[in-house]
Order: sequence, then structure tokens, then C-alpha cells
Amino acid sequence: MGGVITRRRSVAILSGVAAIAVGVGIWQRDEGPHYLSIDPDTFAMSFDPPTAAGSAETRRELDELLAMQSSRSGNQVARARADRKTDIERFFEVLGLDAEDPPDLPQLHRLAERVEDDVRIHVRAVKERFRRLRPYEIEPRIEPCIDDVRGDLSYPSGHAAYSYAMVSLLTAMVPERGTQLAARADEFAGQRMMCGVHFRSDLAAGQAAAEKLLREMSKVPEFSRDLANATAELRSALGLPPLKPAH
Repeated sequence: MGGVITRRRSVAILSGVAAIAVGVGIWQRDEGPHYLSIDPDTFAMSFDPPTAAGSAETRRELDELLAMQSSRSGNQVARARADRKTDIERFFEVLGLDAEDPPDLPQLHRLAERVEDDVRIHVRAVKERFRRLRPYEIEPRIEPCIDDVRGDLSYPSGHAAYSYAMVSLLTAMVPERGTQLAARADEFAGQRMMCGVHFRSDLAAGQAAAEKLLREMSKVPEFSRDLANATAELRSALGLPPLKPAH
């Protein structure tokens, strides 16, 4: 499913993730510590609304999903179901790590979990602002090939936001695998279209959310410190030399 979403801003994301700059404090919620202090509702206001359910553009997106549904294979469905849960280890294969018996990477998991928490909260605010229905709720011929999405909202795709956030982190840590990671991000996000649970525009908005949030995180000293620690840990596990700091 490579190439589902344009990568026109990928360089900007990665430079922002790797940057070390003055920052803001940590926003606390019940889930635990956070890197971001930006208000989720204010963040949601930075997004344009999706197209209306009865618009010609939405019809084109629905027809695209029906075409993908007609050609999806059993192997594609099985892989999409395996990727249903958000887990950074789903990206280990393209790094050359054994996903079945991965090394102990506590710094990486801690960073990924905190970033995921921030992404989830802010994406949820955008979902609630626009409350877009899932494609199969508009077009009954669409048959989802994954479960656990009933009753949830469509725009933006949280799965896409997670995918592009995690791959941006991993690419900042292991730029040698940037091409493979980018393709994996597209696959992970694109499965949501192939399975009929998201529009293409949902994926694009999810990618935009990841970019915006990671740019804000790159201003936070604690994030930069955690990124540096996770980078050293991961590169050691891969047998790679320390990453030279960006100038």
C-alpha cells in the first residue's frame, strides 16, 4: 500500500523531531505525563472540516474504497488485522529487529508510549470537533475487514497519525532505514482504507496531525532528552555507531 499519502513534508517533520530547542512544560492528564501543553480543542481548530457526506468529493472517496475492497487479498487482510493494534514493535521488521523476540528497549518504549498518548488525545479532539462518520456508515456496500471500529469517528485517522508519528521517531533515530520506514508507514496507514474504515482524507489529516504535534514536541527539552536516550539504546541494539548530532 506504499505511496498512499504524499511525503511532501517528511523532511520538515524529521528535522523538527531531531531539533533541540527551548520548550514548554508538560501537560498532565490522568493517563500520565505528557510532552505537550497545547490545548487539544485549540489544536482541533487548526484543521479544516472534511467534505460533507453527500458531496461529490466524498462520493469519489467512497468509490475508491469500493474499488480497493474488490481487489484486496486474503494476505492483505491478514496483515491489516495483525496491524490493528498500535505497537511500535510492528515497525521492528524494517529496522532489522526480530519482532517475535525483540531486544529489551525500555527507553524506546517509554518515548513511544508518551508520544502516542499525546497524539491520541489531540487526534480525539479533532474527531470530536467534526464527528465524521465512518465510510461504511455512509455507503452500505463497504464491508470492513477489521473490527473494533464500530461507533468510532473517522476524521482524522488515529491509526495514520500513530503510524507517521512512530515512523518519524524511528527515522530520526535510524535515518539509514528511512526509505523502508516511510514505505511501512504508508502501508500501516493505508490498510485502514483497504479495510474500508477510513477515507483517504482521514489518512491525510492523520499525517498532518502527527507532523504538527511532533513539531511542537521538538521544542520540549524533555522530549529531546528522551529522544536522544532512545536513539542511543536503539542504535546499540542494531549494532550501529552513535548518531552524529545535527548541525
